[in-house]
Amino acid sequence: MNLKILGSSGSVAPGQNTAAFLIDDVLLLDAGTISLSLDRDAQFKISHIFLTHAHLDHIKGIPFLMDNLAMSRPRTPVKVISGKEVIREIRRHIFNNRIWPDFTRIPSPEHPVLQFEEITPRKPLVIRGYRVYAARVNHIVPAYGYLVEDQTGAAVVYTGDSGPTEDIWKRMTGHRVKALIVEVSFSNSQSRLARLSGHLTPALLRKEIEKMPAVPEKILICHPKPAYRRTIEKELAAIEGIPMEILEDGMKIRIGEGN
Repeated sequence: MNLKILGSSGSVAPGQNTAAFLIDDVLLLDAGTISLSLDRDAQFKISHIFLTHAHLDHIKGIPFLMDNLAMSRPRTPVKVISGKEVIREIRRHIFNNRIWPDFTRIPSPEHPVLQFEEITPRKPLVIRGYRVYAARVNHIVPAYGYLVEDQTGAAVVYTGDSGPTEDIWKRMTGHRVKALIVEVSFSNSQSRLARLSGHLTPALLRKEIEKMPAVPEKILICHPKPAYRRTIEKELAAIEGIPMEILEDGMKIRIGEGN
């Protein structure tokens, strides 16, 4: 798998976009940015978007992508996939013809540019040769993490926003997880705020790693709040024996065979 980091920040700042991780040009994990990070042709290659939850910083690229698609040549619809609670919130509060047009009916109800699809932790979706598994994570709203496995059996896990959790680590059992994309939003001194808001600190992440059936080869850190990024970097570097890398927009990472 080839992973491109479109956005990895915990908030918007100059040169920093919010969460969006593109796999092999076609599968997008979260959609904090799309049109600001990809040219027209690259946008049109995206076929499926997996959302972790309905917070604005993880979905705000979708409305503008739909607008671009609707103004272009006819194509198959982009499928936006998540748990039923997440899909319900996006339908109700975004694509409601008040905040934004209902693109499940544009350009026409017969040929829309947007479709929604629900996923559950009970069974994976098989899409374009990938198997995608969902697992609930611990955030302040209903939220899901994902394990994406390619045809070689190599897998990447993405937690989205989550405080201390359980199910996503259990989901890793029996899979060859080559990379983990995991959030660290706050510094250690803000542990109480992190727990209350459903996020991690470096110290909390260290405890989560102990729950994993095996430590992935790559641990990729996303979602640091820009104001605390330098402190988070220092605190992560102090964790011995577990190499981690804080992601930056525009990075390209090979996951699996030949990495």
